[in-house]
Amino acid sequence: MPPIPITARAPPGKKGGSQETLDLLKLKSVAVLGLFVLVMASASFYTNYRSAQVNAEAESGIPEPECTIYFDPDILEVGVGDTFSVTVLVDDVKNLWGYEVGLKFNRAVIEYVGAKSPSWRFVSGRIEYIFWAAGAAPQHGNVELVEFTFKAKSEGASELSFYLHNLATLKYYQAAKDLAGWPIAHSVSEGLVAVS
Repeated sequence: MPPIPITARAPPGKKGGSQETLDLLKLKSVAVLGLFVLVMASASFYTNYRSAQVNAEAESGIPEPECTIYFDPDILEVGVGDTFSVTVLVDDVKNLWGYEVGLKFNRAVIEYVGAKSPSWRFVSGRIEYIFWAAGAAPQHGNVELVEFTFKAKSEGASELSFYLHNLATLKYYQAAKDLAGWPIAHSVSEGLVAVS
């Protein structure tokens, strides 16, 4: 009689050693694959979210500056008692129908004398050195906004800048009660007066 082969079997509910190793490897592979899928899905979600956020910012009216408001001359040296003028201009502007500027300067060094604007009709005068004007036709290119005249009071330096600056297109001018904002994006360059 031939010998009967004897095979070791795992008790019910338990698997053999090699089978257990294979199942553990499968489980690890599934876990690694699941983790990979989770990371890729997160990266995809973030990319789509950030792309949508950038597009929303671009459409939300935060445009890049198109032109610059600046003083001419930007640096001026005068003596005590001198009267002098500084012109405010905007460069490379398109479809400008109005503007608003709030002038900031050192009142201990220079004093405000007056303002004139050859191309603009002033809608109102000055309130704490805020000037606003509207045009009869759109302005394009390099445009003179206003000329300020000052008198030097005492030795020192005065920075010329704006605490308020807005440029308006026709759309805003025609709907003056619409508080959506001034649509011409711009930057500002400051000036300096040295009194000796």
